[in-house]
Amino acid sequence: MPRNIGYIVADDESEKLVQKATIDSFAKQNGFDDVEYFYESQKSYVSWKNRDLGKVLLPSLNEGDNFFVTDGAKLGNSTPETDVVLMYFADKQINVYFAKIRMKIL
Repeated sequence: MPRNIGYIVADDESEKLVQKATIDSFAKQNGFDDVEYFYESQKSYVSWKNRDLGKVLLPSLNEGDNFFVTDGAKLGNSTPETDVVLMYFADKQINVYFAKIRMKIL
């Protein structure tokens, strides 16, 4: 059974709530139930490899899992780094959704 993972990067409670509401709304509208949330307080300017995103979360995902994030800026500290993270998702055949623009990326 595929997992539905919401990824939130924020260091204050109000930003966490905004990101969670955005992901919840998108997931509900698209029929995704039981979203598990992964919270991280490291800023996105820290390389994904040095955050729990690269050390813990990505290695735990499996083919067919659904990954929700508000936008691509939460994944990497630059466009090229975000592209590398997305290539990792593509290699593992994980579905990636950017909730803020309501779009499936991979």
